Amino acid sequence: MAAQRKHKKIDRTGVLPRQLTGIVKLLAFLLCLFAPIRLVNALGDEGCADFFGALEGCFVLFSLFGIGMNRAVSNLIRTRIERYGITGAKKIAGQALLTAFFVSVVLALLGAALKDVLFGSFYALPFAKMAFLALLCALVILTLFWMLLGILDAFGRRETAGRWILAFGVLLFFAAPLIAAPLDAYGQKVGALLQNTSYQAAYGAFGAAFSVLCVSLLCTAGCGISWIKASHELHQAEYGSSTNPAADRSITFALLRNGLVTCVPAALAGIGRIGQSSIYLKNGSVSTWGAYLGKYRLLMTLALLGAFALAASLLPQFQLVLKRRSLRKSREKCMVAFRCTALYTIPCAVLFLTTAQPMLHMLFSKGELNGLDSILKVLAITVIFYGLAFMLGSVLFAAELYYSIWIAMLVSVVVRLVSFSVMSSVLKLDLYAGAYSDALSAFVLCLILLGMVRQQLKIAVSWLRVFLAPLLAGILMALVCLLCSQVILKNAASPVRMLVSAVVGLLVYFVSTVVLKGATRRELRCFAAGDVLIELASTMRLL
Repeated sequence: MAAQRKHKKIDRTGVLPRQLTGIVKLLAFLLCLFAPIRLVNALGDEGCADFFGALEGCFVLFSLFGIGMNRAVSNLIRTRIERYGITGAKKIAGQALLTAFFVSVVLALLGAALKDVLFGSFYALPFAKMAFLALLCALVILTLFWMLLGILDAFGRRETAGRWILAFGVLLFFAAPLIAAPLDAYGQKVGALLQNTSYQAAYGAFGAAFSVLCVSLLCTAGCGISWIKASHELHQAEYGSSTNPAADRSITFALLRNGLVTCVPAALAGIGRIGQSSIYLKNGSVSTWGAYLGKYRLLMTLALLGAFALAASLLPQFQLVLKRRSLRKSREKCMVAFRCTALYTIPCAVLFLTTAQPMLHMLFSKGELNGLDSILKVLAITVIFYGLAFMLGSVLFAAELYYSIWIAMLVSVVVRLVSFSVMSSVLKLDLYAGAYSDALSAFVLCLILLGMVRQQLKIAVSWLRVFLAPLLAGILMALVCLLCSQVILKNAASPVRMLVSAVVGLLVYFVSTVVLKGATRRELRCFAAGDVLIELASTMRLL
């Protein structure tokens, strides 16, 4: 009887495509991550100063309106779908795009009018004007792109929006050196004729900015085509035809009001960065500051993007828990969120502490690297404090305590600028002043946000439970990384030292946190690749 029993066939046709899709997404994500690093390698240190100086000025203009529009238009469209149906929501999407276009054009014209003041008297970067003008053109396109991503997300096309974000990074990875390198070489010839080496940096920075503009045009056009296609599909399911004319007329004010909660903190952060550059460039070397912007600050931004994405992904859960007004559940959710932050930031800090030198030599092939490894070690504590600040800010954001976030950001920016000015001009710490002031402002921001969470939400956190297991696992990871990098692979090439140390160290960290119960299924599910991590832990018989 047992021999005649028919076994049920398992359909595995969908397993391979899903695995291939995951591999493609992982490769695209890695290309996005290394796109700005590849761009830096196409420029010199002085070119990095021109490009990132122009980028900081453009970011402040973008943060005045565009950066908050993704969330604002998404929330507004969802509200209109609930009240008036898809017809009214599609009308709002079209009006929002027109509003974004006209406001971004006004901001770009304002930036063009102020370029001489910004890069003449405020910034000591007169050769960054060409890159700034190219980025101002990209500002209009990027605002529309960012708005289209929010529209697609609101109409249930989140995967499409995510694909276009990945496409932007992948295209920039290939386009940046292809455009920036020839212009950098052309600038070298112009500089030789005019006997001024700054032209090489200026043309290289312009090439990098022009590559951003070209990629923005391609991705915005593709995203627009995706929206047109989605609009035709939604036309078949349209329902609801009545709208509120008064609400339609106030679309601009609704966008500004909803986007303001994101624009203000972003603008304050941009002002803090511009202030640091302005203070240093009054007496400091342009190429030295370019090395700081293109290497230290770039790595800090890339590391903090993960912490910011983690905090943003948990925002809907915070909103749901806080609406229920359950102090116990709110505290439990905060404990899980802070443990996730610790699980992410501590291995980043360990890598910066133990593998700073091989990391710099592996990632960057152009410009000055001597002495930056010791500055990079300061980044370890900065990442931890900023990661906690992002998560605390997400809790306050979910509770709609926007003024508390603004006040904390304003105080941290003032602390950053004052401490940087004192450390650079009085204590003569040079680039260490930037690293120390960043760490100090991150600590102050974290401290203020923590006090506001405890005071206004009455949520107390047991930091021993949050950090004990990740810290113990981090110590083991640091020992393994030092053993691999400084003893076993001491004479190996920098990429080998870095990759082997990082892979082995992260594996030890993962096993240790799961064994020490610092990472359970609940925490692992909060990460983007949580299912993969849970499957890996189950395969290793750790869960």
